[in-house]
Amino acid sequence: MFFPPSPFEKRTFQNQLFYLKRDDLLSKDFSGNKARKFHFFLTHDFPHITRVVSSGSNQSNAMYSLSVLARLKGWEFIYVCDHIPRFLKDNPIGNYKAALANGMKMVESLTREDEVLNWLDAKSLHVNEGGRQKEVEEGIKILANELLVNIQTHSIPNPYLFLPSGTGTTALFLQKHLPFPVFTCNTVGDSAYLQKQWKMVEPELASLPIILESMKKYHYGKLYIELYVLWQHLRDEMGVEFDLVYDPVGWQTLLEHLTSLNGTPIYLHQGGVLGNTSMIQRYARKANML
Repeated sequence: MFFPPSPFEKRTFQNQLFYLKRDDLLSKDFSGNKARKFHFFLTHDFPHITRVVSSGSNQSNAMYSLSVLARLKGWEFIYVCDHIPRFLKDNPIGNYKAALANGMKMVESLTREDEVLNWLDAKSLHVNEGGRQKEVEEGIKILANELLVNIQTHSIPNPYLFLPSGTGTTALFLQKHLPFPVFTCNTVGDSAYLQKQWKMVEPELASLPIILESMKKYHYGKLYIELYVLWQHLRDEMGVEFDLVYDPVGWQTLLEHLTSLNGTPIYLHQGGVLGNTSMIQRYARKANML
């Protein structure tokens, strides 16, 4: 399965010009940029594989995309999660609901790594959390080449790319294949966490993305009224819906540093908006925050 190049658009926010690489429109089934990350697994044959095993959070974009991959390949899909809230079990929504519909078997375990090992055998494909592994480079290199074409087509002077990171794998391989700066921010853990993830994938790589720190520490998956308001403003002014977990932290961080960054900003919209259903409901339940 191959995907056409994703759209490249000019938008403004707060009177500032931004270019958007719309990987959110790349593939509905693969939560946007997961089509990049799992390109290798989609386009190669694995005749001896009957099961894919992965782990992560209960509303992970990668979880949903892997459930699609497994369905297409005819594989069993085992996903290990350390916690599934009772509310979510009783009222499946978002990525969790869609992955279950694709046949995912969710295993709840406080010792995720040990539980993953229990499901691995000679016929199992192990995909690290968030797709943190060398195989994802193939699809991300295609994205890098698309960006170079987009920049040339639009005659963009002095470009730089920004994207928020989970494991940071996308940012890592984009910087490897792009001749201009790639900026990112952590949304899980801290900068040391990101650097550790990069070393696990490419221990000898010299050219790394530049990590920008936000003035406020945002904890992954927590609700912050200012991030929800920013998400609304982005949607209303740009006419684009962003992910509610990663993108508000990304935009908040980018806007804080914008005046100190030289060049033309390109924001990579990585998709994942299917998970917004559950996040919006969480904000609604915390009505006092709104």
